[in-house]
Amino acid sequence: MRLKSAASPDLARRKASGAHYTPVPLAHFVAERLLKLTKRRVDAPLRILDPACGDGVLLEAILGCLRSAGKYRAEVYAVETDEQALEAAQARLSRFEQANLHFMAGDFLTLWRIREQQYELWETIPSSADLPEDFDVVIANPPYVRTQVLGAERSQALAERFGLSGRVDLYHAFLVAATDALRPGGAIGVIASNRFLSTMGGSSVREFLARHYDIDEIVDLGDTKLFEAAVLPAVFWGRRKQNDSKRGPRRPARFIRVYSETQASKEEAESLPAYSSVLEILDDAEPGRYRLPEGIFSLARGELAIDQNPKQVWSLATPRESDWLSQVRKNAKGCINDIAAVRVGVKTTADEVFIRSDWDDLPIELRPEPSLLHPLLRHEDACQWALPQGFQPSIRVLYPHEIINGRRRAVDLTRFPRAKAYLDAHRSRLEGRQYVIEAGRQWYEIWVPQDPLAWEEPKIVFPDISPEPRFYLDSSGSIVDGDCYWITVRPGISHDAIYLILGIANSHLMSRYHDLAFNNRLYSARRRYITQYVAKYPYPDISSPVSQEIIATVKQLVRRVRSRGNDEEARATRKRVDDLVACAFDVQSEKEV
Repeated sequence: MRLKSAASPDLARRKASGAHYTPVPLAHFVAERLLKLTKRRVDAPLRILDPACGDGVLLEAILGCLRSAGKYRAEVYAVETDEQALEAAQARLSRFEQANLHFMAGDFLTLWRIREQQYELWETIPSSADLPEDFDVVIANPPYVRTQVLGAERSQALAERFGLSGRVDLYHAFLVAATDALRPGGAIGVIASNRFLSTMGGSSVREFLARHYDIDEIVDLGDTKLFEAAVLPAVFWGRRKQNDSKRGPRRPARFIRVYSETQASKEEAESLPAYSSVLEILDDAEPGRYRLPEGIFSLARGELAIDQNPKQVWSLATPRESDWLSQVRKNAKGCINDIAAVRVGVKTTADEVFIRSDWDDLPIELRPEPSLLHPLLRHEDACQWALPQGFQPSIRVLYPHEIINGRRRAVDLTRFPRAKAYLDAHRSRLEGRQYVIEAGRQWYEIWVPQDPLAWEEPKIVFPDISPEPRFYLDSSGSIVDGDCYWITVRPGISHDAIYLILGIANSHLMSRYHDLAFNNRLYSARRRYITQYVAKYPYPDISSPVSQEIIATVKQLVRRVRSRGNDEEARATRKRVDDLVACAFDVQSEKEV
């Protein structure tokens, strides 16, 4: 295929396709480590595949490393859907005259056809001969496109074709097909979203990688902002497993974890070792804190802990951190999920219809009946401990559900003529939510409703994403929006448990536990607070003296914050809660371990 001169694809088009092109320094970092894993065949050139080559930066890096090592024999296959990018790749790689280069315009997932349907991600997948088989090396930065962007039809087709489960991301399918292209013993280096390490949706990917690869190393690059887009990347290196009973024991897989820190004084920052880039500290720095042009970053190294249960996240904790986590768990009575329910807020999938601040400004004939309008607590309302006394949400939600004989159902709109008139005015918008209709629901229902009986219970509300814990007590009966979660105690559990949970969830200790156990920090040290993580927070024996003191102190703190705000006395009481929580788990109270 003849290609024109190179032209760099525009950023907006790349983002739309899920393509985040690899920065040159990161490409060299991936390539150098990958070649250390590669076992060359003496009788043939090194066969290299990049299934989504973009503008060729990764292939340029690995060919450059081979040239520097005095090894020129390579056969390279570069596959890319974007012809402009492929033109750029050809121009970039043209200087490697001694490599046999093949440029293929097309979708790797289509080119690498699957002959028979598979139903499990980890099953062996046969291939056709559209591309050569048995590559020695796969180097890739596949596109990241999640289920909601792919669309239901394409996601379902990918899931069926590649044996995927859960929330499908396009890079999941690339991993399966690229693994099939790799010979046993061949090496892979792939850049992916770090979500596969720490989310339930990543469990099938974790299981696939553990089943098919001898994992060498994972580097979680977190919020290092190496990419133009808001991508939190991780790099995976491994060798495809081979049936070789004579192999000796392998060394444990390694990890590196690097994230920014937001709290450091000017004097403290100036005392830290200075480096010019994140990749420099990845290469040779000891674990610790470093000053970079972008800010302060913390680096950790250790052995990767892979749980036998793929639903569990992979632990990127150092031995010292692992000991600390074990001590917390050892002194726990159980997890919050044992004594409380952690729920997501309502999701209407039509917020512009159901959620408003101007209901009272509507014409009376279109103004829904007051019994269907409820105050709504949202992300921007969140704080620690308690909302100010007299606080009233400015937003209300139209909630067309009720409990009849203990079961939730859609209200009969004939009983609410004004709400019916309002909803009828938005009927085309609401009926456009085909998934509601297909689920056997009424066209005017909220997609993810809640149990109205639970709203009246004392509950803890918290936002889904926040740089610090913002768990607060609500007793107003308000509904919680879908950008937040809420906690209520289970039947038969004392309501005092809500204060114990509140104290634990807001503590420095639990923030540290959250970071180490779930490894899910986002940009600017923000954390993702979702059911998957919060439900697994440990709690101490509620009947113990220290737990009873935590409960009494948190009650005092809630009253203080509600009436006076976060004043000096409230801050001193919060410090007391931190110390009590540390005492309850018999560990250090400091944030750092």
